[in-house]
Amino acid sequence: MKALFLESLPFESAFHVGSHHYARCFLDDGWEILWISHPLSPLHFLMRDKKDFDVRLTAWLRGPQRYGNLTYVSPFTLLPSGNVPLLRSRPVVRNTLKVTVPVVRGLVRRLGFEEPDLAWLTNPIFYPLLDRVKPKRVAMRIADDTSAFKNVPPAIRELEEMAMERADALFVVSRNLYEELSRRFPKAVFLPNGVDYELFSTPAPEPEDMAALPHPRVIYVGATEYWFDAELVASCARTLPEASFVIVGPVTRVIEPLSALDNVFLLGPRPYREIPAYLQHADVGIIPFRRDRMVDSIHPIKLYEYLAAGLPVVATRWREIEAMQAPVALAEREEFCEALSTSLQKLRALEAERDARMAFARGNSWRMRYEALKPGLFIDAS
Repeated sequence: MKALFLESLPFESAFHVGSHHYARCFLDDGWEILWISHPLSPLHFLMRDKKDFDVRLTAWLRGPQRYGNLTYVSPFTLLPSGNVPLLRSRPVVRNTLKVTVPVVRGLVRRLGFEEPDLAWLTNPIFYPLLDRVKPKRVAMRIADDTSAFKNVPPAIRELEEMAMERADALFVVSRNLYEELSRRFPKAVFLPNGVDYELFSTPAPEPEDMAALPHPRVIYVGATEYWFDAELVASCARTLPEASFVIVGPVTRVIEPLSALDNVFLLGPRPYREIPAYLQHADVGIIPFRRDRMVDSIHPIKLYEYLAAGLPVVATRWREIEAMQAPVALAEREEFCEALSTSLQKLRALEAERDARMAFARGNSWRMRYEALKPGLFIDAS
């Protein structure tokens, strides 16, 4: 059985999203996978925040990368799409894949995936490729509200609509989006994110770069884009000078000002498999997101990962995270620092609730999600 994964992130990205975990489940079941990430372009060389740039560039220069039964490809396009004049136009967006080096369709054919058993689509830019390959089934996974992202051109959203129409199976990660999409697409199935429970719950040694940081340690792991409320974190750091605020993830323009605070430590990104050690040796995990339409449709993987590591969690309140009914402290923005302070004062009491936190995570594993999606793909679930 062969599956063509049409993705945004590289397979070796420091950020592991749902498709990374589902791919491993497919591999465990004996599938072969071809993973193609969003094309590199000349624009990537000009960007200040180069998330995964080195990984993408290395993979393009070296050609297809093999990881057992998974092959990863990073194409390079001479006609990139973007939310700027000309590059946001429909002709550019729909022809991005026709001017890649190597040509994506030819590469798919040479690697033996021109007629895969399954096309797994999360990145709408790849929708035109479905007219050139002949998958037996198409599964589309909607992990975010694309229409709410600031940098997504309308032509990409048009492709997403077309892909949802064509897909044989449509998996929607957040309740918010599911409620909206299920009215138009009866085939939509609510399938939330999950967690690699074994990885995050297995005890790991303390990372060297955390050993010197005083307790209590407040940690955030993940992307630091415009939805990350750096001003809120700065306010909490000033209010709680005795706490060490540890941020593991790319240092972007959003969080650079935090480096001026003595008790904030910007450690930069770390390989995915090292993340559990950072969480296990912290005291409280935080999810300080700005609430908006986009955030209201985020079903946060990091919440499950924090809980699997045993961490108490303080998060800003938004619609999706409320619906998860997880054992975490939710707070409005103006109450966040106070809620964090309370959690730090109650660490001993919160330790007694550790088993409940980990049990919640254990009941939301990626393998359980994978078994739930099999019927929608007409894969034998026995």
